[in-house]
Formats: sequence, structure tokens, C-alpha cells
Amino acid sequence: MIIKDSIAISITEETHVAAGRRAAADLCRRLGLSDATVARAELIVVELAGNILHHAERGHVLLGPMALGHGLQIIAADLGPGLGDLERAMADGYSTRTTPGLGLGVVRRQAGALDVYSRTDAGSVLSTTVCDEPGGMPFEAAVVSTHLEGETVNGDSWAIYPASAASPDRTVFLMVDGLGHGHFAAEAAAVVLRVADTAMAADPTIPLTALLQRMNAPMTSTRGAAVMLISASESKVLCSGIGNISAALCGPDGGSHNLVSHNGTVGHRMPRVQEFESPLTRGTLLVMHSDGISARWKLSQYPGLVERAPATVAGVLYRDAARGRDDASVLVARLPAGAGTGPEWGSRRAWNSNAGADPLG
Repeated sequence: MIIKDSIAISITEETHVAAGRRAAADLCRRLGLSDATVARAELIVVELAGNILHHAERGHVLLGPMALGHGLQIIAADLGPGLGDLERAMADGYSTRTTPGLGLGVVRRQAGALDVYSRTDAGSVLSTTVCDEPGGMPFEAAVVSTHLEGETVNGDSWAIYPASAASPDRTVFLMVDGLGHGHFAAEAAAVVLRVADTAMAADPTIPLTALLQRMNAPMTSTRGAAVMLISASESKVLCSGIGNISAALCGPDGGSHNLVSHNGTVGHRMPRVQEFESPLTRGTLLVMHSDGISARWKLSQYPGLVERAPATVAGVLYRDAARGRDDASVLVARLPAGAGTGPEWGSRRAWNSNAGADPLG
């Protein structure tokens, strides 16, 4: 079974730190990761959750599969006072309260990379991944996708189809939001993914409009869904969508361009299928999200965020824009995906917006 969903653990008391550790271990095992990787993930989550509890008082740890590669994605997000002196926080043994005091430097070494976005009195988001393979830390794309609290299944889902030998100049991103939430929404989303997986395996060059039309007939027996497909190459982005999935291209200069989706519901009312083309500037971020995330966000309100790792951006948007009334999903990718267009996320890369530059060199 392919795991797409993320787990959101609210951190407001000591028992939640232990709950986060258990959730990390369980998800690692479900992903088929080694015992050594499980142990590293547990240590990282305990430290990050402890930091939230004792320094920010409340926040979330978000656990999910890596969007690209094979491993666990970990995001810690809070609305606390900010990290302040990041270099000091990275020092081994540093703790101003009763956290384990291992320091973010230990977290970074255990994971291989750690990305940080922090603003004074506006909170912090830290993202990292844990894999079996040393150095296997692809930061080009990240997804956070959670079900509505009280439900057991997620009516949102997603897929990324990377460039391949058969289609070397195209990466395709898919997001689906089954109508409503709960079991029937999840069933609709699963049908979309089955159709897309089969079609992309048979012909990775299939036009987006043809792929969207192919989904319509199998979806008539479901409650229907909103679907957005985006294809990214070296120079352009193509998009085709039906329903209320939102998407935007956020340039390195701070500007943004919203991508178009037609009204309707795949499987029930799909009056028009059309493909739209947008030029692509290297280093642009693609942001896609379901309507469980408010569309009122602007990356320009977060100085320097567009330069951060996609998982960090996804964590900030989830923290600040999740409505809490529906399944919520956000996908962030630096385009062209996998081309190394953004900053180099090496083992010493971290950043603190209070300082305005990378204090770690």
C-alpha cells in the first residue's frame, strides 16, 4: 500500500511528545524503513516536539512520506517567539528549558539536513527528512495532506510523476479533492489516482486534457472530485483542472501567478476541459492546495520564505492557512523539479530570517 497521508500531532502537553515519537516509529515501519532509521526519527521528533512544548507552548509536528525519494518527512511548526540565535540553538547540549537539550545540531546530523524558517514573535517552522540511504535528502518537492479531525480517511490525495526516459522533459503533479470528506470522498480520490497511475504508466507523454477526460467515466459511480494536473518542463508550465483545487507559481522575485481551473466536478459535471500555458522562471515554486487550505495566503508576507525548502514552505502554509473544517493538502515543488534550481540543501544548510542570511555558511 502506497502511503500518501500525513499525520498532524498537536503538541500542548508532555504526553503529546511521546505520542509523536510513537507515530514517527509506526510510520517509519509502515514505510519499510530500517530499525536504525526508526531510532533516528524517534530522537528527532522527541527533540522537535519538546522544543515546541517548552519554548512555543503549542504547535504541531507533521509526519508523512517524502514526496520524492523514500523516507519520512518531518515538519515542526509553531507560533512561538521564534528561534532568535539560531547558531546557539544549533550547538550541542543547548537548552533554555527542560527539553532533552540535544540541540538542533544533533537533529541536523541525525537527519542529514535541516531547514529552518523563523521570525521574531511569529513562530518557527523546521523541516527535515529521514532516510535509509545516506545523503538521500531530495528537497525539490514536499506534500502535507491530512484528513479532517474526527475522520479516519483522507478525501484528498496527490501524485508526482517525475521525468523519465520515456518523458525526459516533463514532471506531472496531480492533486485531487473528493467531494466532501470521509469514506466516499476518499473512494473518489482513489479512483482518480488509479486512472492516473495506469495512464501515466502506459503513456508518460499523455496530454493533461486527455488524462483529465479519461478520469470522467470511471468517476460517475463516485460522488466526484476536483482535480488539478500540472506539467512542468524546463521552460513552461501547463495546467488543466476541474473544480476548486488552487495553484500558483511563486517566482524568486516575490511575484506570483495563479493557475486556472474550470468550474465543475470530475465524474458529474465537466463541461469544458482546457490546457493553459505559463512561462517558467528557474527557481519558481509551484504551490497547489485543496480547499481545506485558505487561498488568501501570499508568500510576499513571509520575507525570504520563497528561498526555503519546499517542505518548510508547505509547513508555513499549513500552519497559517489550514481551515480546520475539511481535509487539507498542500504541495510545494521547486521547478523544474529535480533540476537543482533552488538553493543547495546540504547537511549544513539552515537559515534564520531574523538574521537575514544563512548563519551556517
